[in-house]
Amino acid sequence: MAYVLALLFSGRRKGYTAGLLTEAARGAQDAGAEVEIVPVQRYRFGPCTSCFECIRREEHRCVLPDAMGGEGELFGKVLRANGLIFGDPVHNWGPSATCHLFIERLYPFLWSGELDGLPVGAISCASNQGMQRLALGQICKWVFGFGMRWIGGLAVHTTDLEEAKSRARELGRRVGEAALEDAKGRKAFFSEHERYQTYLEAAWSPLEPYLENLTDGTFTVEGSLVARALRSFRNSEARELLGRAMEDLKRCLELYKEGKREEACRYLVEAGALWTHATWKEFLEKDVIGTEIPEAYRPLDKAKVEEEEGK
Repeated sequence: MAYVLALLFSGRRKGYTAGLLTEAARGAQDAGAEVEIVPVQRYRFGPCTSCFECIRREEHRCVLPDAMGGEGELFGKVLRANGLIFGDPVHNWGPSATCHLFIERLYPFLWSGELDGLPVGAISCASNQGMQRLALGQICKWVFGFGMRWIGGLAVHTTDLEEAKSRARELGRRVGEAALEDAKGRKAFFSEHERYQTYLEAAWSPLEPYLENLTDGTFTVEGSLVARALRSFRNSEARELLGRAMEDLKRCLELYKEGKREEACRYLVEAGALWTHATWKEFLEKDVIGTEIPEAYRPLDKAKVEEEEGK
């Protein structure tokens, strides 16, 4: 049977957020999934310590002896899950610290790829000034970063609480249905390209933020981090990767300025992956991490773009 983990990040187990998460859990159950509502604050775990052992170790597991360590109870629940539902209160115009901490401790999955394609739904609930849409976008960004499949999200202010309950139940049903499919076999993204395309119209889109990042806010090749790195990097393999990244970034910006967001996204994926591998070679491989980049992390899909272009 499909197992859906409904994660309550609020410390108030009978509050507004908890009520919406309960409705979502019922929706997932209606779809035929087994659902467990987990008050995350019940578990004890701290922040990532940047020891990088989860990268170095072949099994990609955290070595910290707590609930989110490789042997921890909460980590095991995530590993078992066919779907996740986040129930998060808005704190300081963004996600709660508990939600952020949980996401941070998923770090080992970034290197193992075990969350690729995992269905996720999220609810951000605010009861005062709001900013629930901003908070939901942040959670969507984190989910994107781990390669999970965004099923949908609800940005709810308690002004609309009663109406939101039916929407929460519908979101839960959709996550439950996706979890049933996941239980038959994880539908991972076929490539980085598909992941970017899927998120273009989600609560958070990767295109503009990543372009702003690579170009250092200039949206030009000349002002980009990649251009500056080409002038300073010493590793020959890294410089070769940067040269290729420059070509893809240039084409991406051309398409973006023409309003062709989907096409631009494909080249951004390539530029971003090449940039990632180049910086790994220059800064991390020998001096910090001491190992090559894991296969699951930002694979180089250049051949797929060239194949598509030839069609």
